[in-house]
Amino acid sequence: MAQSVTAQLDEVIAEASTDKAWEHMEWMSREVPTRISGWEPAKRHADYLTDELTSYGFAAHQDVFPGLVAYPRPGKLIITSAVEQVIEGYTFAHSISTPPEGLEGELLYVGAGGEADYEGKDARGKIVLAELSYSPPRPEKTRIATANGAIGLILINWGDDDNPSIPQGTVKPVWGNPTVDNIHMMPNLPAIGIARLQGVPIRELCKQGSVRATIVSDADRLWKTLHQPHARLGAGSEPHFLLLADHMDSWGGGATDNTSGNAVTLEVARVLANHKSELRRDIQVAFWQAHENGIMEGSTWFVDHYWDEIDRGMIGYINIDSSGMKYATQYEATLSPEFWTMHEESMQAALGYVTPPKRLEKTGDQSFFGVGVPAISGRMEFSKELLERWHGAILGPWYQSTDDTMDVADKDVLAQDIRISMAYAWTLATRPVLPYDFRHNARILREALEGYAAATDDTLGLDVTVELAKGFEAKAAGVYARANELQARFAAGESGGSLDDDAAALNDTMRTISRTVIPVLGSVVGRYGQDTYGLSALKRWIPSLALVSVLKDQDPLSGDHALWWGKLVRERNRVTDAVRELNELAAAAE
Repeated sequence: MAQSVTAQLDEVIAEASTDKAWEHMEWMSREVPTRISGWEPAKRHADYLTDELTSYGFAAHQDVFPGLVAYPRPGKLIITSAVEQVIEGYTFAHSISTPPEGLEGELLYVGAGGEADYEGKDARGKIVLAELSYSPPRPEKTRIATANGAIGLILINWGDDDNPSIPQGTVKPVWGNPTVDNIHMMPNLPAIGIARLQGVPIRELCKQGSVRATIVSDADRLWKTLHQPHARLGAGSEPHFLLLADHMDSWGGGATDNTSGNAVTLEVARVLANHKSELRRDIQVAFWQAHENGIMEGSTWFVDHYWDEIDRGMIGYINIDSSGMKYATQYEATLSPEFWTMHEESMQAALGYVTPPKRLEKTGDQSFFGVGVPAISGRMEFSKELLERWHGAILGPWYQSTDDTMDVADKDVLAQDIRISMAYAWTLATRPVLPYDFRHNARILREALEGYAAATDDTLGLDVTVELAKGFEAKAAGVYARANELQARFAAGESGGSLDDDAAALNDTMRTISRTVIPVLGSVVGRYGQDTYGLSALKRWIPSLALVSVLKDQDPLSGDHALWWGKLVRERNRVTDAVRELNELAAAAE
């Protein structure tokens, strides 16, 4: 928005204490370093977080619910040809066990393990060897390996080639607790992680010729009772709230994933509570359980359980994860497009420089895409050169291992993460007119639809949808101008009466716009479900239309065309209805 961040922001940022956050980190790392949801250390950690929020003046409690979780156990890769050796590893949570003697087969190296990496390769009956990365994430690698007929999966850790850390984690694709509709999608493949130090030589052997190996995994799945801290600060004059949250569970040492995020959230919450009388909106805080060993079960339960309250009143979500990492040099943020303009202003005010906003993808507890709540997730990140050296280890080579200790956390870096998180929270909690800018959403919507229209045949009728998107793009500029106008009046000292009413009405309309546009731009399953973790289609805007190109070269009167058209035309209709609604909402707000 045109209005700059208030001068009071500097005072609020300065009030946030890195020392206090560091003390929280030291306690967690010392007392409950490994916090696997469903086991006693996680409950002890939940009690600590709940007590701290209560001491700040929040009404804090713990939500209690069941979660399908797993505990990491050792695994092995035994090379039975070439150079015989035994490589120690960890079984990935939610995979399956092999017989005690293991499962034997030929190794097949598939690079990152994405769909394109299998082209020209026959994985049937083989044990797939792939790189640990987010391209795609582990659950999607597992789904793709299974679809290609593999009998096992080995992931080589990232980092330097001599990195001895053994990765832990999960390969569960189902987002949240499974239901009767998707329990069949749980992994049916043994999967383990091995250190890069041992993995790289095995990879090179695979490139030279046939290598046979045995995978040994030991997995479990258990329904356990989860205790999830949730707190409220009834502060605002409006019936709306901002959510601050991050996951509380961890593998291995857990210092930067996510002890540091817990500490930042606590400190931002503490400062906001000290300024309760100055906030326009309530603050809610949650610490998610079963992020790691359940795949977003806590945040998904929260969305499902508090659906009505979230849908009517939640104006934004700040997710804080993996703050304060040693060697990180520059802040990077992924955000819903309506927050991109706010990000640039807040970052300049908090850190004195700006990095371009990035697209927020559906990873790490971004469970609010369906309901349509705009969200933020950012952290201090590593240089491009260091990431290249570490083979893309965006969360450090110590990620989800016992090496994630306080030794790889940095107090000065943590201070930067606190400053920008404080700036985001203060802006969203106090600004009279919500800092949404839908011009970005509208442009992305129009460009994506134009691309899909060009990639498919004319039987879908996407030209109509494109024209509607162009109309919304023009109207979004009008909404932005109207919001700027009202905010400028508040900045000039006006208040009360019709100005407050006009701002409240505009905020309500903008919140409804976000509820409509976010599911279209970022979800396949839509408003009431959760897409599987790392689903490849989610890399594209309007992912429900990602496959429209299959119609391009098919005979419109063929059976194959009819099968695909029936699916895709319904997605086209859903998107078209949403864009039409966006036009109506934006017209009413101008």
